[in-house]
Amino acid sequence: MKKDFEFLLHMQRLMFEAEALATQFGVKDRFLSIMMAGLLPEEDDSSIDKTKFQAIYSYNIDDIEELDEIQEFIYHTYYMQEKDELNQNDLNNLLGDNMIDLED
Repeated sequence: MKKDFEFLLHMQRLMFEAEALATQFGVKDRFLSIMMAGLLPEEDDSSIDKTKFQAIYSYNIDDIEELDEIQEFIYHTYYMQEKDELNQNDLNNLLGDNMIDLED
């Protein structure tokens, strides 16, 4: 558990560094970010609710509209990534059936 706390503490420092970097480069007034890092409970601990986790977060947004824009971006890029992975798997399956390997 101490290791988990140390990890999250280090992640929090990195979040502070990102904010400081925006200030250093003079873009703080245009810097948008939502950062979250968390750890799920260890699998061998059956007494802990698996839907709960330890997390730290940092928001650099001014209003709900910016939050909505970031959420839309996250959803869009997540689903596009998922679609790309599915398309890649379909292509691998098609080519694999014909004994053709894709190079990585």
